[in-house]
Amino acid sequence: MAEKLQTISEIRSHIFSLLKQAWSNEEAEALASSIILEYTGMSRAARMAFGDRQPDPAALERMIYAATRAAEGEPLQYIFGYTEFCGHRIGVEPGVLIPRPETEEMAGQIIRENPGFSGRATDLCTGSACIAISLSLAFPAATVVATDNSQTALQVAARNIATSGASVTLIEADIFSPGQLYHSGSELIVSNPPYVTESEKKGMHINVLEHEPHEALFVPDEDPLLYYRRIAQVAETSLTPGGTLWLEVNENLASATARLLTPDIYRQVTIIDDIRGKQRFIKAERNG
Repeated sequence: MAEKLQTISEIRSHIFSLLKQAWSNEEAEALASSIILEYTGMSRAARMAFGDRQPDPAALERMIYAATRAAEGEPLQYIFGYTEFCGHRIGVEPGVLIPRPETEEMAGQIIRENPGFSGRATDLCTGSACIAISLSLAFPAATVVATDNSQTALQVAARNIATSGASVTLIEADIFSPGQLYHSGSELIVSNPPYVTESEKKGMHINVLEHEPHEALFVPDEDPLLYYRRIAQVAETSLTPGGTLWLEVNENLASATARLLTPDIYRQVTIIDDIRGKQRFIKAERNG
């Protein structure tokens, strides 16, 4: 089929037909547009104006290959090898969680609320290091530390830090291991840990279930707050007086998560809705 395709319009129609086998028409259209933009640089408006143009054979081959993989449920971010986060290109690959818009929203809010921050910020469960990189580049005078226990995530994070030019100290560490001092004396602690319950899997698309790392996503139904309890313990000993803890949380467990952050430690604990109106973030200000 591919060798018979000539124009961008014909290619778009073919890619769309591949994708709609696994995605809704709206999703298939968006994916097709992203694939064409990635390999030809042509936006939707450009395709409408110049749909009779022919791409070079190499671009055609890459587009068909990408569409075939996407039709099987593989996320475009893995196919392209990157995603955009707070204006920065963040590399991703299988084995590393793809940063979500919600996480970008939280990072952006932290940056807006802390202009000129020059203290120590610690990103627990950093994954691709998207949050840590964004904080470092927004706060060049700050000391930023990022931790994870996944070898794949650490390798990807290290490459992202190097290519972005951010100043981030990357540390291999298991958040559940006691006695580690990498997070001590932090004025800001942020984390987006696993928080999706096992029972919520049934409502998720195959692009997540069959491709993204389950250890970075899911927690057991019988103990969905295990990461947050540990983060609360870490913050209790490591967050400086007057410092702030930011968490991305399960929308169905926001209140339960907030109750872990007690008034004897925090002067204010606020549940914040994301752009879709879901209870997605917690901001806790330590007494001091």
